[in-house]
Amino acid sequence: MSRQAVAADPQPESSPRAVNQLAATPIGEQPDQNLVNECFNGSGVEGNRGRVHNRFTHCQRAGILVDYWEVDNSGVPVEHRGTTTAKIELFTQGDETQRRVRVFARLEKDSVDYDWGVIDNIFTAPNVPLSLIGQCLQSVEVCHATRSSATMPWVVWDNSTSWAYWDVYNHEEIAEGRDLISFNQWTVEYFTDGGGFQTLIRGRTAPRIVRCDSATYFNRFGTPLPQACVFDEVIPHLNYQLGSTHHSVAFHIFTAQFHPNDTYPTLVPPGVPPPRDKRIPGRYIADNPDAPGLHRITDVLHPGQVLANRQHVEGACFKTGPNRDEYLDTGLPVRPNTPAEQCDEYPFASTLEGAAHPFWDFSVKAVPQTDNSVAGGLLITYYVNDRVLAWDADLDDPDEVNDRFYVNIE
Repeated sequence: MSRQAVAADPQPESSPRAVNQLAATPIGEQPDQNLVNECFNGSGVEGNRGRVHNRFTHCQRAGILVDYWEVDNSGVPVEHRGTTTAKIELFTQGDETQRRVRVFARLEKDSVDYDWGVIDNIFTAPNVPLSLIGQCLQSVEVCHATRSSATMPWVVWDNSTSWAYWDVYNHEEIAEGRDLISFNQWTVEYFTDGGGFQTLIRGRTAPRIVRCDSATYFNRFGTPLPQACVFDEVIPHLNYQLGSTHHSVAFHIFTAQFHPNDTYPTLVPPGVPPPRDKRIPGRYIADNPDAPGLHRITDVLHPGQVLANRQHVEGACFKTGPNRDEYLDTGLPVRPNTPAEQCDEYPFASTLEGAAHPFWDFSVKAVPQTDNSVAGGLLITYYVNDRVLAWDADLDDPDEVNDRFYVNIE
C-alpha cells in the first residue's frame, strides 16, 4: 500500500480594501521586520484575502489543512492516518524597478496541530515533511516563478521564524497599452512528497492579483523607476489632513467634496437660480470602488488636456486667458493678489476630471502659498508611491482599466 496527502483548498474573499499611502520598501532575502509588523498588525490580515498594506505590500494569515491517508494499489484511500492543521503567513512585496513580486512564506510559530492519535502525534506526524512553493498561475508567456520548493518537517516549520521566498516575474511580451500593462496571479502551494506520503492534488493559498507595467515617467529624486508590480485589488487614495501644514487646501477639497454648491465658480451669475447641484468627483468612500474617481494626466503625455485645465482655472481665478468670458460673473469675486496667496483648484490640473472636463464641475479658492506648495508636493509623491499610471485612452475599456484614485480628507 502507498500513502497519500490531500490538501484542502481555501476559498477567496471579495471586497477591496483601502490602501495606505506608503512608498515601496527595498526587497531583501528576509522582509523588513518593521514593515512585517505594520502589515500584520493591521486589519484584514486573517482569512483568504489578506491585507493590502500599500500598493507594494500585501500580507495574509490563513489556515491550511492536510489529510493523510493509506491508499491501496489503485490509489483509493482506505485508512485515514491523521490530519495536520496550521496557519500559514504570507508577506509579499512588489518591486518598483522590475516586473516582479517577492513572495515570502512561513508557518505561524506554534500554530501546528496534529490529529493522528496519541502516539503518532508525538512520533510520526511532527516528522512528516511539508513543502511550500510560490507559483504563477498563468502561462509562461505571462509570468514565471523562481526557486524550488522549501521542505522541512512540520515540527521545524512550527518552530522557525525564518521566511522562504520566491520571485514571480511578469513578462512584457503579453501586455496592453502604452505602459505595457499585464495582470497575473500568484499563490503558494503546500504539499507532502516524502516520509512515505505523496500529494496527488496540492493545496494552495487563495490566488492574489498583481498588476505590472513598464511606464517610463516614474522617478524618485531623479532615479528612474522604469518597471513595477503593484497590488491592484484596492481603493487607492491620497490623504490630506485638516489642521496640518496644508490645512487650507484640505479644507478647500473638503468643501468641494461635501458642499460643492458653496464653491466657485458658480454655475450661474448671482441672482440666477442654479440649474442643478455642482458635480465634483474624487471623494474617497470606503468599500465603494465604483465611486466617481480621478485619473492622472501629465504635461508630456496629455499636454492639450493639462493646458485646457489650467486655462479654465486661470479664467475662474483671475478673469484672464482664453476662457475668461465664461467666468466673468461666476468666478472668484476677488482674485488672489499677493505673493503669499495662490489659486488652488480641485480636481487637480493633473487629472482628466480637471477644470476643462465637459461633464464634471470644479472648484477654485485662494489659499496660502505655503499650504499649496506642501499639498502639491504630497500629490507628486503620492503618484509615485502608489504607482498611479497616467490615462491611456487606447486601452480596451479605458474607464475600467485605467488607474482611478481618490482624495480622503482626515
